[in-house]
Amino acid sequence: MDNPILFLDYDGVLHPDAVYQTRRGLELRAPGQLLMHADVLETILDDHPEVRIVLSTSWVRLLSFKRAHGVLPESLQARVIGATWHSKMPRAPEYGYDLQTRYEQIRAAATRAGMTRWLALDDDPDHSWPDRDARLIRCDSALGLGRLQTQYELRTKLVTLLERSSVSPSI
Repeated sequence: MDNPILFLDYDGVLHPDAVYQTRRGLELRAPGQLLMHADVLETILDDHPEVRIVLSTSWVRLLSFKRAHGVLPESLQARVIGATWHSKMPRAPEYGYDLQTRYEQIRAAATRAGMTRWLALDDDPDHSWPDRDARLIRCDSALGLGRLQTQYELRTKLVTLLERSSVSPSI
């Protein structure tokens, strides 16, 4: 796959990482609202129409791909081409996917799909990302894309990813 890909987490990225599943659905227990920074991501990606999104959020596993995809603004929905988790994977926690770190989940999905040009936008609370791999834009779990430095890093890495795409297959 030649399109540049952005692996997208929701919790700690599009809103604070304080979301809980309740009888009424998912509930944010921090100031703000669910997906409050989606507009920031839309604005940043407006400059890069070729970038596609793969959902790397636990919402896909908890709610379903259709529901997790459906909560995004339409312009982001149009970019989504898949997710790191799919319904054919075992749900039992003793199986592979649940034992993997977010980094391993993303790497496995990228490898399965033959993705060579990608970045990940994630708060990575377990710090599973290897230092030698600069494809992560690590968000502050409380601020997500509300932090200007994170927005700058995403913009910069997207430009670099797209510039290098004509020279080499990965960042």
